[in-house]
Amino acid sequence: MGDNWSFEYEFIKKNKNIKIYAYDYSLRHFDYLKNILKYFRRFITFRSSYNSLEIALDNYKNFRNFINCKNINFYKEKITYLARNKSENDIRGVFSRINIDEDVAFKIDIEGSEYNIINQIIKYSNKIELLVIEFHQIDKKKKKFEKYIKELNKKFSIIHLHGNNFTSTTNDFLPITLEITFLNKKYIIQKKNRKVYNFPIKGLDYPNNFAEKDLNFSFKKK
Repeated sequence: MGDNWSFEYEFIKKNKNIKIYAYDYSLRHFDYLKNILKYFRRFITFRSSYNSLEIALDNYKNFRNFINCKNINFYKEKITYLARNKSENDIRGVFSRINIDEDVAFKIDIEGSEYNIINQIIKYSNKIELLVIEFHQIDKKKKKFEKYIKELNKKFSIIHLHGNNFTSTTNDFLPITLEITFLNKKYIIQKKNRKVYNFPIKGLDYPNNFAEKDLNFSFKKK
C-alpha cells in the first residue's frame, strides 16, 4: 500500500467506530527509517529542505499510530488474483473477513497487479461504496487500462483524479501512474454534477513525491 498512511489514519480519526483491514506483504519499519535517514542526509548537505525530512518523519509517525489503533486488522499478505499460498490473498478472501452487512471503501495500490483483480472487484461492486485505485504503467498498458475503466464505469462514477509524480506523463499527457476515485452509482443522487477539467486541485491534492512539483494535466472541455 505504500509508505504514506495519512489517508487511513485521518479516515479512522474521523470515523472512530469503523474497522480497517490493511494488507501489505512488504511493509517494514526499516524502510521508513531508511527514508528518514536519506532526507536527513540531504538536509544537512543542503540538497533538500527541512520540509522533506519533516514529511518523512510524519509518514513514519502516521504509520505507527495507524497500526496501533485497536480497530485495525493488519495482514502481511500480497493481494493477487487467486491466492496460491498463505502469504497471498485475493478479493474473495478479503471479503470473507468483512461483515456481510457492511458497506466497504476500497483503497488499492498494488504496483501493477490492480489489472488482475478488476473483474473480482466488479463481482463485489454492490458491496463497495467507494473505490480508490492507483493504476500503473498506463503508457505500456493503455488498452488494458481503457478496457477496465469502461468496465468499472458500468458500476461506478469517477469523482476524482490525481497523477502520481513519481512518474511522468504519457504521449497524450495522461499521468503514467494515475490515482482514480470511484463512487458506486447507487449513491449518486444528483443528475447534474460539477465537472472538473484541470488537475491537481488546489487545497485538495498534494504530490506523492513531496520533493518534486505535482503533475499538472487537463481535459479539454467539449
